This record gives sequence, structure tokens and C-alpha cells, in this order.
Amino acid sequence: MRPLSARERKLIAVLILVLAVSLVLAILIGPIVGGFSDRTARAEALIQTFHAGEQRIASLGALQAEAERQSDQMKGLFMAAPDAGEASEALRERVETAFQEAGADIKASEAVPAEDGWARTAIDARMSHVQLAGLLARLNALKPALAVETVTVIADDALTNYKSDLLDVRLEASAPFVPAR
Repeated sequence: MRPLSARERKLIAVLILVLAVSLVLAILIGPIVGGFSDRTARAEALIQTFHAGEQRIASLGALQAEAERQSDQMKGLFMAAPDAGEASEALRERVETAFQEAGADIKASEAVPAEDGWARTAIDARMSHVQLAGLLARLNALKPALAVETVTVIADDALTNYKSDLLDVRLEASAPFVPAR
């Protein structure tokens, strides 16, 4: 092999210097620059999260108003009472009033214990066929709505007097309720 000329040695030295500088850039400065870009990306993500949070905070008033509107709407669909006992008593009064408006002779009424979120009542009365039809129509139109679970109709008087129109009726009804504030 022949010895390198001075020019070739200078070129090789410059090449080694360029390689050393690029190696230093790639190993030492590259991760530092990459860290800056990573932190910039995280900062931008945090800024977007912050702006989204600000928008949510700004919409809290509207969300509160909507929640109150829905709460009022729920009160129209459900009975509102402090507890199940008072809800059952209120339901008993509502159904008893419907019986009285239908012209029934109420024998007994009671607020019956029920599972959570439900009020329940049972009423025994004496009425005619026409009054029973009117009562069922009234109960169907009550707001908030209730569910008639059981209707037991006994026509004992018809055994002795075939013209008798009187019925002994036991009606059990329930309705959902929400705890009042």
C-alpha cells in the first residue's frame, strides 16, 4: 500500500471530524431536541385538556338548569315523598279520592308496604258496575300514573237478587316515587 498524500490525510481527517460531530449530534443533542419536542407535544395536549375543562366549567350553569328541569319533569312522572310510608299514604289518599268521586262506598283502605322506590295501597269498597267503570277510567287518567295490580270483584248479592248491581271490589295499586328534597 502506498502512503497517503497530505491532501488525502486532510480529507480523511475532515471525514473523521464530520463523523465525530454527527455522532455527537446524534447521541447527545438528538435526545435533548427530542425531549423538547415531546414536552411541546405534552404541553399542547395539556392546553387542549385545559380548554376542554374550561368549556365544561362554562357549561355548568346550563347543565345545572337542565338537571333542575329534568328533576321537575321527573316529579311530573313520579310521586315525590320523603319516604315509602308517606308515599304509600299519599297514594292511598289519591286512590280513595277517586273512589269517592266515582260514588263508591269505601269499606277499608290501607297503605301497604312495598319495595324501595314504590308506593302501594289497597282499598275495599262497594259500588255498581257503572261506578266501577267510571273508577277505572279515573284511575287511568291520574297523574302521575299508577299501576293497578289487582282488581277483585265479588257479586254475592247477585246470587240472591239477580237485579242487584252492587259489587264488592278490592283494588290494589302501586306507583313509583322519588325521594323529595
